[in-house]
Amino acid sequence: MKHAAFEKTIKAVTCSLLLLSMAAQTDLTMAFGFGSMDEDKVVTVYDGKNKKVVTTRANSFKKVLSDSDVTLNAYDKYWTSSDDVKNGAVVVVERAKPVTIVANGKARTVYTTQQTVQGVVNEAGFDWKKMMPIEDSMMKVTQGMQIHVVPYTARVVNRTESIPIHYNKWFDASLAPGQMEVVQEGTPGRREVEMEEYVSDGKVIKAEAGDVKVLTHGVPGIAKTGDAEGTMGYVKNMSASAYHPTDGDGFGITATGTRAGHGTVAVDPRVIPLGSTVYIPNYGEAVAADTGGAIIGDRIDLCMETFEECYNFGRQNVEVFVNY
Repeated sequence: MKHAAFEKTIKAVTCSLLLLSMAAQTDLTMAFGFGSMDEDKVVTVYDGKNKKVVTTRANSFKKVLSDSDVTLNAYDKYWTSSDDVKNGAVVVVERAKPVTIVANGKARTVYTTQQTVQGVVNEAGFDWKKMMPIEDSMMKVTQGMQIHVVPYTARVVNRTESIPIHYNKWFDASLAPGQMEVVQEGTPGRREVEMEEYVSDGKVIKAEAGDVKVLTHGVPGIAKTGDAEGTMGYVKNMSASAYHPTDGDGFGITATGTRAGHGTVAVDPRVIPLGSTVYIPNYGEAVAADTGGAIIGDRIDLCMETFEECYNFGRQNVEVFVNY
């Protein structure tokens, strides 16, 4: 019995020594980088305009950057697409830029990875409720720029101002791209604008528009342009004559069944489709609602209210603004 117990003890000791030997071998193997159980991972590193795609077994992003020969300076930062290094991960390096902040008559240089002026000011510890940059707060930060931070107070004022004239535009193929000619001036409207002004040392350094109340609506102007995009229609040069509603059969009924009058024009439907709305300078807006036996091609007949108007108009070359 003693012999059997002794043999069991010997086997147990031998097994323990074998396990210790295997563990030691594994530790040495891992220490020297051989036989690692980690899998290869593909990681993309962006450093400004430089992009590197690396295959790594690193378990930290710092090691990934080091293996990619990316050196971080004191104020540089980086962010990653995941907490752990995994296949498909992305690392973005942000390089700190030197920026000079001028405040209270003193200048100091800071290094920052912030992208906007306001971001730099906030990062520098200024209370945005009391201090603000003179520069546009959303301006992109550039290396070596100066940012001037001043104390301010805010106030709200109401201003009355003109509304810029809007021009309805028609495409004129005879004009060059970018060229525009005003055919009829419009009328500006009026509006009341609530402005929030930021004042420093008695001067308004910034102003932002708030609520807007339209007081009077303007009248759109009419213009021709050499750019087709954004136009309401096109311009055609046509030969125009005038007619009275009682001309023809004397009943004053148009080809589309409406009653003729000022604002009704006769056209060749192959040139201007019936039902189209048009504008003719010195005549006004009209509808292409009629036809005529002599109205062929680039001809148009304008309906007048009196025979005298027809006689005075005679025959003229006119520009016809045809809506799409």
